[in-house]
Amino acid sequence: MAAGHTKTAQGTVIDRELVKAAKGVSRNRLYRVYLPAGYNPSRRYPLVMVLHGCSQDHRAIQNIAGFDAIADRVGAIVVYPFVTTYSGLRTQNCWGWWLSAQRQRGRGEVADLKRIAEDVSDEYAVDPSRRHVCGLSAGAAMSVACLTTYSDYWTSGASVAGVPYGESSSSVRANAHVPVRRKTLNTLIRLLSRALVAPAPQLIIVQSSSDKVVGPRLGANLRDSWLKVSNCEKHSLQVDVSVTHGVSWQFDQFGKSGKLHIGYLFIDGIDHGWPGGLEGQFSIPKAPNVSELIWRFFEHVAKT
Repeated sequence: MAAGHTKTAQGTVIDRELVKAAKGVSRNRLYRVYLPAGYNPSRRYPLVMVLHGCSQDHRAIQNIAGFDAIADRVGAIVVYPFVTTYSGLRTQNCWGWWLSAQRQRGRGEVADLKRIAEDVSDEYAVDPSRRHVCGLSAGAAMSVACLTTYSDYWTSGASVAGVPYGESSSSVRANAHVPVRRKTLNTLIRLLSRALVAPAPQLIIVQSSSDKVVGPRLGANLRDSWLKVSNCEKHSLQVDVSVTHGVSWQFDQFGKSGKLHIGYLFIDGIDHGWPGGLEGQFSIPKAPNVSELIWRFFEHVAKT
């Protein structure tokens, strides 16, 4: 697994705004598009949507994730939405992944994120067979919500320190004085099954053993609920174990009919954040480079 980022992005950054829909709990939302160096509108590019976590914005996740340099190398369009505005009590800039109005098909934030992807696809040369969504923490949870409610639109996705679809806000540790309460796996499977409108897309999950905000059980429940609804084999197709920057990790690959469908990267001993990212808040540079792993996963599943 790659150890870090080495190249500087050379493409074009474009800031745009989504105008809210007439109905469906929609809002105006800012977002940033990254066109790779050498962008040519006569070809078709994969689209990678990257969602920020709480206390971040779209520029912050762009700065630490390193997807722009990957996009230059492989030829991809990256889009960074910003939650922009919201109502109710939330940690700053959190996506409302736990709120029913924000994670239902046809309304709220999941619908606005799909509309952003559609706007980018209308304006730029996007390959409709390669539309991917990923994120960090709250952005990871919202990515899972997008994959669930629009499973007929997104090709695949990635969750970095995220939670299962249908979980409540009490499943994550907001502070040391509030107890964590998680839903049972059977409940999560039932909620996920009801919300899917097509077979569950391929998903890669990144979880740390020492994450004090999103505990390891949440990553395991996300994996196990996705395995169940995807009818994947119970045993890994392949298990890779290694050490990067002194950090131990294990990557399990699950499939159905012998084809990779779910990846589960379990990293030992790091905190809550983006492993292997560039320097910045909520980044853990001395760790496996999950951006490279996520990209390879996206490209692999798009070809199968």
